[in-house]
Amino acid sequence: MEATDDLTSYRLRKRIHELEAENARYQKNLDLARKWEFRRTGVALLAIGAVITLVGYLLYNLSSIANVLLMVGIGALFVGAVTMFLNPGRFMSQKVAEDLNLSSIIVVDDLLRDLRVKNRGVYLPSSMTGTNVKLFIPLRREYEVPSKVHLAEDRAFLIDLANPAQEGVLLKPLGYHLFAHTRRDLKVDWRDARTETEGLQGSEKDREQQDGHTLADKLQDVLVKGLELADKAVVSQSDGELSVRLQGTPYIGTCRSVEEEAPQVCEQIGCPLCSMIACIYTEYVDKEVVIETVKRDDDAITVVCKTQSAALAASPTTARAEP
Repeated sequence: MEATDDLTSYRLRKRIHELEAENARYQKNLDLARKWEFRRTGVALLAIGAVITLVGYLLYNLSSIANVLLMVGIGALFVGAVTMFLNPGRFMSQKVAEDLNLSSIIVVDDLLRDLRVKNRGVYLPSSMTGTNVKLFIPLRREYEVPSKVHLAEDRAFLIDLANPAQEGVLLKPLGYHLFAHTRRDLKVDWRDARTETEGLQGSEKDREQQDGHTLADKLQDVLVKGLELADKAVVSQSDGELSVRLQGTPYIGTCRSVEEEAPQVCEQIGCPLCSMIACIYTEYVDKEVVIETVKRDDDAITVVCKTQSAALAASPTTARAEP
């Protein structure tokens, strides 16, 4: 009886959490809608001001009310320009945001350390898990990806399985919610290139040509304009490898802190930024992906992701058992 009550209580808490997340998403969409309302009002004021100013200028030597028209027109132009840049959203100090983010990352790092999990995490696409992108950290150097039944389960520890090679830790990636934000709010479907060319043979480059919008174009647009995570994003892609260089990124301080205070997260599974990029590439190639390297310069971060097959070919120190 107590077990049933505990399960019911857990489900209720989980449902409350889902409703809170949904409410936050609706509030964010409302803020975006209000922002666009301000911009539409600004455009209208600019247009009206331009017309009145033009009329006043043309009547300047013909009518005594030309000066009034010019003043009204210039005033409308000024108010319209100010309204264009109004933003009802609230902002948080970058330092506060970094500290909040870092606290949760350190908790994950402590868990990995205490569990003595040393292997690098493998990102699995939604087609493989049956739910969403997930991160599998195998307990053994020679491993197999668990079956879809196990991957779809709502559990973090895959242990006591019939096949010990499939045992490991199964997590939602730290960058999953950022990845979901790009799909839900920014309306980017990272799988559309694969879907539109389903059944065709060829390399990733061929698929991109069929799609008309390369993965690099989409990533640059999202990282610079959508998420505003960098002043410039340089994306290069080859068979089985994706390299993303973020120049002029405000995330550089957080990246440095994660490397110093949560080294296992940085080396094994990736911080939220690197994890988001890995989630995107995982869904795009529809294969297992690992974060190969992360390099940080004075004002830039370079993230390199590889498909698991390409990573194994380049570095045979991590082995995968044949199923």
